[in-house]
Amino acid sequence: MAAVFRDRDKDRDPKADVPPRLIELRLVPVAGTAWVAAAVAIRLPASFLLPAVVAAMTLLVVVLAAAAVLHARHAASATGDEPRRRRGARAVLSMLLPPVAVAVLVSMSAGTSLIDRTAGPVGEAIDREAVISGEFRALSDARAGTPDRFSGKARYLVEGMLLSFTREGTRSGAAAPVLVIGGDTYAGIRLGDTFTTSGQLQAARPGDRAAALLRAGQAPDVVPASGLYGVASGLRTNFAAHAAGLGETDAAGLLPGMVLGDRASLPEDLAAAMKDTGLTHLTAVSGANCSYLLAFVFLLARMLKLSRFWAAAAGLGALAAFVLIVRPDASVLRAAVMGTIGTAAVLSGRGKMPASLLCLCAAILLVVDPWLSGSYAFILSVCATAGLVVLGPVFSAALERFLPHPVAVLAAIPLAAQVACAPVLVLLQPQVPMYSLPANMAAAPAVPLVTVLGMAAVVVAHVLPGLALPLVWTAGAGAGWVAAVARFFAEAPGALLPWMSGPGGAAAMAAASAGLAAGMFRLVRTAGSTPYGRRTAGGASGKTGAGGRTETGAPGFRKRAWAGAALLLAVVFLVMRCQPDSSAPVPHDWVAAACDVGQGDALALRSGPRSAVLVDAGPDPAALDACLDLLDVDTVDLLVISHVHADHYGGAAGAGQDRLLRELAFSSAERQTPPEIGRIAAAHGLQALRLEQGMLGESGSVRWEVLWPPPAGRAGQAPLPSENDASAVLLVRTAGINLLFTGDIEEEAAARMLRSNDILGRTQVHVLKVAHHGARNGGTAVPAAVRAPLALISVGEDNTYGHPAPETLAGLEASGSAVVRTDDLGTFILRLADARLVVEELR
Repeated sequence: MAAVFRDRDKDRDPKADVPPRLIELRLVPVAGTAWVAAAVAIRLPASFLLPAVVAAMTLLVVVLAAAAVLHARHAASATGDEPRRRRGARAVLSMLLPPVAVAVLVSMSAGTSLIDRTAGPVGEAIDREAVISGEFRALSDARAGTPDRFSGKARYLVEGMLLSFTREGTRSGAAAPVLVIGGDTYAGIRLGDTFTTSGQLQAARPGDRAAALLRAGQAPDVVPASGLYGVASGLRTNFAAHAAGLGETDAAGLLPGMVLGDRASLPEDLAAAMKDTGLTHLTAVSGANCSYLLAFVFLLARMLKLSRFWAAAAGLGALAAFVLIVRPDASVLRAAVMGTIGTAAVLSGRGKMPASLLCLCAAILLVVDPWLSGSYAFILSVCATAGLVVLGPVFSAALERFLPHPVAVLAAIPLAAQVACAPVLVLLQPQVPMYSLPANMAAAPAVPLVTVLGMAAVVVAHVLPGLALPLVWTAGAGAGWVAAVARFFAEAPGALLPWMSGPGGAAAMAAASAGLAAGMFRLVRTAGSTPYGRRTAGGASGKTGAGGRTETGAPGFRKRAWAGAALLLAVVFLVMRCQPDSSAPVPHDWVAAACDVGQGDALALRSGPRSAVLVDAGPDPAALDACLDLLDVDTVDLLVISHVHADHYGGAAGAGQDRLLRELAFSSAERQTPPEIGRIAAAHGLQALRLEQGMLGESGSVRWEVLWPPPAGRAGQAPLPSENDASAVLLVRTAGINLLFTGDIEEEAAARMLRSNDILGRTQVHVLKVAHHGARNGGTAVPAAVRAPLALISVGEDNTYGHPAPETLAGLEASGSAVVRTDDLGTFILRLADARLVVEELR
């Protein structure tokens, strides 16, 4: 019998015993290894690069040599039985060779790129943070960044390739990717443009795509792109102008994003609604757009009687043009490469093999561009596609037990993608959009219409502008429907479920997603269906009912499924409840609080049971609103803007969010009321009070005195040279505690302030708000003069300004002040306990 079985095994195709979907997963280790290798390689220190590349090549040579030896021995023993141990070694090597090979290729790609981009004079210029004048080629369109923290002015980011630069009169060549940061004069730069500018270089963080940052100190001199890049930019500009013809509508703002990935005209409130309903992937071009376009062009070519080969060629040509027009975003590149490989596979008769195509696509792209390993867009694109490929058929089969086939498929597609992406999404936004599934189902029918007609309008608008209007209107109607769906579900009650942030939240979401997927698999298998095919005639534990629908034969299955789902939800709920409750009420006897608003100031002084005086508002309205909610403040008796820089006034809207703002005061170097202050005052129907030295006031239980700046025009006073030096300095008394707030006053002005206020020599200051987030230019004279027992620094975690400076911290230590910082503690309060001042962390 043993001989019979051995002979039968020899005649059988070994792949016949392997389930088809298991074969498709063979490339998962290859893609996973490529991802890990890329993530590690791009973060290696410069001194490790060359040894790492040599070690990777050596490893590949060793594995190849071992494989060659084993193959030769196998060929030599072909006439006899091969020893089992040798067969095992050959199998292990055959499994190791592809992952090792791709890891070596990724490491070599990353290593050579890192070496090349910092070789020569450019590496020295980056290390020395030199000021250069350089020529760049734009690798992306300019995109809006966060406004400048101090001036509030718009900033734009351009990914550029530094081609050459001049430093100290010496011109040198270069090939280094640099992220250029500039003002609104950079907004018009497009992919392929050449521009020159100057500024100071700053080394980027390990793992960043750019080798350096350049903060531009002048407007760029731009030469528009020519050739294909110029044509693509012209098509985009022309289509945006046609979309603007839809008027002040949501469709006009959303259509360029859905068709071309151009979100410049997308209203902020609509962008927020799309985000809160899980539709944000529709505000930019994604892999789905590539699929629609490729399928449409292929089918159109077949209708025109072209052969499969030429139809596929036409589809791939249209796809290449599409990528050029919409810009090579990570998700677009993934879809384009996957579509190209898939088309080649189908033409060669190998079938679609979507899981293998995805893994191969990811590995190829990571070899070409290892920095994609850290791109959230690429990660989400791969996760979403994996969800559709692996989970989509299962979810569809499971939902068909309860829903008609078209509805089940319509629901399974977004559900599978969301389950796969959810653990990553909660890292970006620790909230769960509760209506994401119905919103995506409602929006889905409009997406192909917008994509196909929109791209047709892009081409027609360039050739025959008049004929493009009907296409734009029809595509706009689809975009308008998507916008209406987003707004409807965003305004529904309970649209967002708060979730844990950080790795813990991602792990909890991964557990919930895995539980849901396992439940779907179990539901399908118990119902007698195959996970990836149609239903069988009868299941292992089921029978066939009317219409061929398989019915469950095990009565206890439904109970077990519901019990398992309930247990999973209970576990997730308990984990969520075990997290610190950030909305828990703070102690009722707090005196002062420092709000964690990032790189900015926002300090609250309790002036009543549910009221406060607020000194500065930080840069972010949402962060300030959340802090005041945490402090249970429903009335702001007085909002003081110490000076008009965005990190002090930018979050002012949060102070009046669902609460009463009674008074507004400010200081500024500008003689007229700054427009930023005027807008805040107008929004609340207030008259803004300009603060000057000598003013006294009382707001609830808080008494305050202005020590700086001097009144404008006072004899003997030199003009204030900067907005920082015009900061209002307040001496505040509340609950028997004296607090000194110094805004962002710098060293010279601080010395003048001390000389003109002998009250500080007669008053014990208990708490000092350190000037300018602890920057070096704040000096140490004020801490040395007041010697406050407690020094408070409001500063953003991992800020790029180097705040607080070591010199400032040393000066505070020399003055005997204990230092508390928002980047260490988050939001914290000060309260009295047994006549002692206590710091209590709320984060």
